[in-house]
Amino acid sequence: MRLAEVLRDAGRAPIADVPPILDESVANLDLVGIALSSDGLEPGFAFAALPGHHRHGAEFIDEACRRGAVAVITDSQGQSIIARSAHSDIPIIVHDQPRPLVAHIAAILAGFPTRSLTMVGVTGTNGKTSVCALLAAALDAGDVSCGVIGTLGSTLNGDQLASGPRTTPEAPDIQAMARSMVDRGAEAIVMEVSSIALSEHRVDGVVFDVAVFTGLSHDHLDYHETMEAYFAAKAELFTKERSRRGVVLIDDEWGERLARESVIPVETVSTTGKAANWNMTAVDGGWVLTDGVDSCDVRTPVGADFVVANAAVAIVAALGVGVPLVVAADATETARIPGRMELVGRENGIDYIVDYAHTPDAIEQVISAAARERAARGQGRVIVVIGAGGDRDPKKRPDMGMAASRADVVIVTDDNPRSENPADIRRQLLEGVQGGCEIHECDSRRDAIGLAVATARPGDVVLVLGKGHEATQEWSDGVIAFDDRQVLASFIHDRRGGESGRGVE
Repeated sequence: MRLAEVLRDAGRAPIADVPPILDESVANLDLVGIALSSDGLEPGFAFAALPGHHRHGAEFIDEACRRGAVAVITDSQGQSIIARSAHSDIPIIVHDQPRPLVAHIAAILAGFPTRSLTMVGVTGTNGKTSVCALLAAALDAGDVSCGVIGTLGSTLNGDQLASGPRTTPEAPDIQAMARSMVDRGAEAIVMEVSSIALSEHRVDGVVFDVAVFTGLSHDHLDYHETMEAYFAAKAELFTKERSRRGVVLIDDEWGERLARESVIPVETVSTTGKAANWNMTAVDGGWVLTDGVDSCDVRTPVGADFVVANAAVAIVAALGVGVPLVVAADATETARIPGRMELVGRENGIDYIVDYAHTPDAIEQVISAAARERAARGQGRVIVVIGAGGDRDPKKRPDMGMAASRADVVIVTDDNPRSENPADIRRQLLEGVQGGCEIHECDSRRDAIGLAVATARPGDVVLVLGKGHEATQEWSDGVIAFDDRQVLASFIHDRRGGESGRGVE
């Protein structure tokens, strides 16, 4: 597609001051794609050289041109960097807010694939991955070919298409994934939409049929700085430019506020008895979801409050896109989400569970659920293995430690230290751990998991938290293979003298 045509069409979107192309030779450049990373460039692509968290994309202009970039979209800082390079003659489109422009160009070049799909966007501090998985299961049960884009990568009808490092990919990747899914027969996509993605315009050019809100708690304040700014970023999904209607869990104050302030129509959901369009109520060992007219029985694999809430909003959202209520409810009963309250083993009356919980609120909820299970048994302790990611919101670490204090045994170890000193991260976590629980510190995550298994007694629940589905561990000097589920399974296997526990292959 001619560069001049691309910019003309982008100018029709709500983007101010899209520059015209005056040079005819540049205007006639044939643009076949766009990429933010020089690694993702192919001949005929435009290079989106954007400011990053650590370096400016324009610093990679040499590699971009070597890979065949024919034009650059950047800001004034990027323009200055490129002007000092050996490629100062490459056509440059300069915009003071290049990210929205890049997102709309990506949609144009992909042929606006999301316009032919039913799009569901899920946002919230916790629960995004689980709700997307439950929604996908409900849509599949309703005979809707459904793709998923999120933390676990991209899938279509359960088949893995790609994996990725971000909850919400960059705009060109989203459009490319959507194009691929449409070409493979997809009818819908459910997508995790992070607050950072909204702030960085990654989902510009996409209008969601349904936006889902799962709640808000302390996270990403290294990026947003305040809870108010964090909420504002999430709330942007519930505007007319981004979504047609919404489903909002109002169990916390932020959900109540969003329901009041949303400028699009929303259906509210509560699992705590608040006045809502839909209420989930405990009945005879299960739950009933009702709007006062229609109702359905709901069964979940784990009876934790947050699991029940995730199921409720997923069912209501699925109903909103045409899946019958009972079909959606039945689908949630059998859906399994990797690394989310995943039972890795059960032996000698001990449950071993891996979960992605890495915020104070999520940690508290998972431990509370385990404590209720222990109480129901009439014996046992909750043993938790916990760490915190490096280069991510250090202010939440003491609160994570405090939340972990609800367990009987707390083993503080490393998560993904990244560029930080692991001992400093552990110290910050330990600062929040309150007295009354047994406390250990391990500078090896493998040893920490081994300690948890070795000390577990009949009736105990062992929780390995923070990394969930992740199969690697990030250090300052590189990335190593490390899957909590595999490591935990190996220790259970050894404890049983070579026999596998239930849930362990």
